[in-house]
Amino acid sequence: MFRAAIRQTVAKHGRLVCNTSRHNSISALRRSGRAAFTAKAAAGNEGSSSGNSGSSGAASYGIFVISASPVCAEAVAVSGPDWLCLDAQHGAVGYETLNAMLGCTSAYPAKRIVRVGGPNDRYGIQQALDLGADGVMVPLVNSKEDTQQAVSYCLFPPDGQRSVAYPVRAVYRKGVGVPALAQYLREANREVEVWLQVETRACFEALDEVLSVPGITCAFLGPSDMGFSYGLHTKTNYDLPAMLASPELDNVYSTVVEACNKHGVAPGVFCLGEARAAQLAAQGYKYVAYNTDLGVIMNYSASTLAKLRRT
Repeated sequence: MFRAAIRQTVAKHGRLVCNTSRHNSISALRRSGRAAFTAKAAAGNEGSSSGNSGSSGAASYGIFVISASPVCAEAVAVSGPDWLCLDAQHGAVGYETLNAMLGCTSAYPAKRIVRVGGPNDRYGIQQALDLGADGVMVPLVNSKEDTQQAVSYCLFPPDGQRSVAYPVRAVYRKGVGVPALAQYLREANREVEVWLQVETRACFEALDEVLSVPGITCAFLGPSDMGFSYGLHTKTNYDLPAMLASPELDNVYSTVVEACNKHGVAPGVFCLGEARAAQLAAQGYKYVAYNTDLGVIMNYSASTLAKLRRT
């Protein structure tokens, strides 16, 4: 009954409508992002040669689900983000848990991206896509060869090496039987999203080569690992928010957007908080993650307790 109501709401409004504080926060981000883009254009940047939608339209806001909890994944999905990253790299997510997380979030409009183990994680990529993920995020990419391998694992032959199986959840949305499978196989290579993480010095220095590989949807900057790879963690005394906003990373942030625009790839980034998310959206990032599910829970709980104890 509940999921039927969700689908009716989505059909009526184009996406889920809810009145949670998380939804209000995401709405505020979207408003600030649109305002930032308007201000940027008014300042004389409307003539930019960028061909990427990430720098010419409002950003898509998402959140990382690191809790390995189907309950948390669905609660986050119902709050209205544009996309979710179900984290099987840092979260304790086995295939059975991933199956449950993808199943319980399938009724909601949010795009579901699964972060796998790396460019060599063929079986993690296979499972994520077979279980119905819209795409995968591939960390630890260091070279053009890593990129080619990761993309290959996402695509069916002759474009790649992905294995064919039926029945799997990925096919269910197309229907039942051989016609559904045939339709899925015809469309899968075109529809799958491949997000590569730019999070090492080696990847950044080879960025032009990395992004020249066909089939990449998004180049997603991981500023934490990038900062560590440049030794910025010691300069900021391991203060992660300070490191993420470090002036030494400014060139990295801007170069990723420029390189993505050059190659027709959407730039993405992880950050902490609404203000920083709005700044990065204004800079041209298309996919902006503003926190993790556990980060939101812990921060809200700590803030609420502090306020209560002051009264």
